[in-house]
Amino acid sequence: MRIILENVDLFQMIHRNSWIFVFTLFFIVYALYGKKKSKAANMTQMILRFFFIIMLFSGVSLVIAYNFDPFYVTKGLFAITMMGLMESSTVRRKKGQQSKLAFISGSILLITVVLMGFRVIHF
Repeated sequence: MRIILENVDLFQMIHRNSWIFVFTLFFIVYALYGKKKSKAANMTQMILRFFFIIMLFSGVSLVIAYNFDPFYVTKGLFAITMMGLMESSTVRRKKGQQSKLAFISGSILLITVVLMGFRVIHF
């Protein structure tokens, strides 16, 4: 707990940067599967999953540092749901199945969570 509290700025930086990578890589993976470039898409998706793990670790650390503030807990739950929808849409696209609903839902949650992170949306 002490390590987290002493390094909040570091966790914020890691978390912010991981969001940039997740945002970018998600759309790249989705586009690569659409163009049937499976090998490149698979490799990029593995990198995306790695950043999901980094984002989860840093996000949980920040929720702990912020004493489980309901706003950040809600943002975290939205983010976990978003990751599931992103993963679902890319896997469905890879298999040639209908993926638009998961893609649109994941994209909406992505925008919502980012806006929550910048405190554009708050409660």
